[in-house]
This record gives sequence, structure tokens and C-alpha cells, in this order.
Amino acid sequence: MDAVSLPVEARTATGKGFARKLRRAGSIPAVVYRAGGSAEHITLKPADIELVFRQTNNRNTLLKLEGAAAGKVCLVRDVQRHPVSRAIRHVDLYEVDSNEDVRVTVNVVPVGTSMGVKAGGKLQVLRRYLEVVCKPQNIPESIAVDVTNLDIAAFAKLSALTAPEGCAFPYKGDFNLVTVIGKRVVAAAPAADEGKKKKK
Repeated sequence: MDAVSLPVEARTATGKGFARKLRRAGSIPAVVYRAGGSAEHITLKPADIELVFRQTNNRNTLLKLEGAAAGKVCLVRDVQRHPVSRAIRHVDLYEVDSNEDVRVTVNVVPVGTSMGVKAGGKLQVLRRYLEVVCKPQNIPESIAVDVTNLDIAAFAKLSALTAPEGCAFPYKGDFNLVTVIGKRVVAAAPAADEGKKKKK
């Protein structure tokens, strides 16, 4: 996964008063941190980060910071929004290293039309997200689950799923991902031929 550029600026001031001043000026406060390290205070334009995620439609988009903290590659760890307007008010960015594993949550996407659905059932996704552990550059956009051979009342399980290249699932136990619910539709018998030829 390639990183997307995000312009940011350094800041030294903190506090609610300064944050309100930033927001009035069209920016928001943010921090960049790593495990065991001190946070670096920055500002960014909420429109810039909103645009990135509209374009990628991926919560795990890698962000390459430009300006302050230039060159750092980060994942968004937390976004604080206004409870009414839903406007972004603060962002936490976690700096990643291409040589170190990260743990992220990835969408589960069923692939194919299951035989159970063809027989009249309804596909039900039981786990919409899965966690994976991998290097930042190996973060998958989604986890594909092939449901083609899934019949009614059957389950697609984690144990039958192959993790994407360079990734591992950090689960000890097994569990269901997708199933097909409902009853099998029985095809109606052909109607009796009412148009038999009359004897002459």
C-alpha cells in the first residue's frame, strides 16, 4: 500500500483556547506518536484528511506527512468529532515503521454468489471486520471470503480462510464469518397439460 501525502504544520501551543482559535482559522490540532515515545504536536486541515479518505475509502490509508514531521508515515488511530455537526475536532496519528508489524482492522468482503443464495437463502455476514498483523506496506484493503460453495445453514469459518500475503490473523480460536440463512425454495412442478388435443 502506497502512502498518501498529507500536509501538516508544527505547533507549540496547546489547550482548549488555542484549539478553538485553530478551528476558527480552519485547522485542527493533532498529535503524532509512537509506542514509548513522546507525542509531537501538529495542526492540519480537516478538509485535507477528509479528502484522502473519500478518495481511498480505506480506514487504513497510510499517510506520509509533509511540512512539519516531514517523511513520517502514519496511520490514523483516533478521530474526535463534534457530537452534532460531526466535524473533525482532533486527530491522533500513529507513526509506523516499514520493518515493524502493525495490528489493524480490515473489512470482510464476501466474494461470489453462494449456492445457498441461488437456492433461495439469504447471505448473512457475521463478522464485518477482522484484525490482521502485518508490515505497514502489506496492509490489505479488504479480506475476501469466497462464498461460492456456501450452502444454506453452512458457515464460512476463519480456519478455512487464507490470510493475505504478508499478513497473519492474531486469533487463537476459530469462529464463523459468513452463513446463509433461510429455507430452500422448491421449484414448482410443471402444470398439468390442460390443452390436450380433443379427440375428433
